[in-house]
Amino acid sequence: MSVTTYPATPALAVLRATTISRILKGEWTKLRTLPSTWRTAAFALVFSIAAGAVLVLSQVSEWANMTPQQRLTFDATSCSLFGIMIAGVLLGSLALRSVTAEYASGMIRSTFTAMPARRLVLTGKAAIMAAFAFPVALVSNFVAFEIGQRIFAGKHLQVGLGHPGVLGAIFFGAVAVSLIAVVGVGLGGVIRHTAGATTAMAVLIVGGVTLGQLLPAGLRGYLPGTALQAAVTVHRSPGILAPGAAIVVLGAYAAITLAAASIRAAHRDA
Repeated sequence: MSVTTYPATPALAVLRATTISRILKGEWTKLRTLPSTWRTAAFALVFSIAAGAVLVLSQVSEWANMTPQQRLTFDATSCSLFGIMIAGVLLGSLALRSVTAEYASGMIRSTFTAMPARRLVLTGKAAIMAAFAFPVALVSNFVAFEIGQRIFAGKHLQVGLGHPGVLGAIFFGAVAVSLIAVVGVGLGGVIRHTAGATTAMAVLIVGGVTLGQLLPAGLRGYLPGTALQAAVTVHRSPGILAPGAAIVVLGAYAAITLAAASIRAAHRDA
């Protein structure tokens, strides 16, 4: 008599869910217990808000010298949220250090020994970093926007939260920084050295915006730094994607870098 057996799918699902839960709890514990985590979050808040305020002040002082075309395309929202670039670099660097620091100390061997599913470990790191970066960036965006609009009010240039595209820019900006954090985890897993990965992060975001001016407008918008900038833009200009498209582009960068890190982790010893 033959006996038909079926795979224990529910048991496997429970085991996988338990593994994922353990990975997420472990990564959150490592992240929250590091003093540098909270210092970096504080720096991201302060410097991104300050950068937006400085740009707003400079725009107010230059308003009288702007051409009619410049005034027509003026974007009070994106000026206030200019500091999103700094938040992206700082929180992205924190994300990559969460990986490179473990490689430098050798702790990654213990992590992979305890959790042999290396790809899940990196995915867990990315999820925790994205979840950590999002509220930091969201609070920063709200505060920077309010401060910027109060300054603009002196020239009657302010816009409100109900203005078309404003809430979307604030939200998409936070999502964009979360995706940059995932890119950071990916870069850390590929390069495995803090200095090299940090340099790559800075080049991708800041260098991409600067050097991107040399590219045709049609290509410029697909650079990570330009896409990050586009996420908080209300009035589009040539070379700037729509916020939703910018999120898709950043999501593609996040997926590619994380996949590359996962492949390397799976095939190379720590």
